[in-house]
Amino acid sequence: MRTFSLFLLFIVFTTLSLPSCSSDSQKSGMQATKPAKQLDPYSAPLYKSQKRVQASDFNVKLINGQSFQLSKQKGKVVLINIWATWCAPCREETPELVDLYDKYEKDGLVILGVSIDKQGKSVVKPFMEKYDIDYPTVIDDGTIMDKYGPTMGIPTSYLINKQGELRYFAVGALTQKELEPRIQKMLTE
Repeated sequence: MRTFSLFLLFIVFTTLSLPSCSSDSQKSGMQATKPAKQLDPYSAPLYKSQKRVQASDFNVKLINGQSFQLSKQKGKVVLINIWATWCAPCREETPELVDLYDKYEKDGLVILGVSIDKQGKSVVKPFMEKYDIDYPTVIDDGTIMDKYGPTMGIPTSYLINKQGELRYFAVGALTQKELEPRIQKMLTE
């Protein structure tokens, strides 16, 4: 029975053909039936929440030693991006996330990078330096994955509006072209 379940999971995952690095099940609380209109065919699709869902709060210690509490970000648009240094699609999307953060931080965009690397700072800090990541980043100790995981793959992203509600999620690498118009709209709401 377990072999059949694993085989079925493999078939479902491979037919989705998502550009991501791992497979598990998703339990974010988001309910979406179909992706939002895709703006970039090279991006993973963004799924829009079908009902208002408050994002689960958490408080974590960032790599730089500061604390980050999601509920204290109300009034800002927050993109939670779950990634790992060994994930090729994560490496592809990181420069575009850095560009978005640099462009919209002053307008109220917060990107929280959530590394799931088990090796910790020894691999994450060099990755951050290589890609000039200046947005808040945490190595998850399970705090965030307990609330937003396990994921179907990485990268996985959650876009949260100014009221602290989950608006979109995606499994796979997102492009700036896919994210930017939605971020711009959410920043003005």
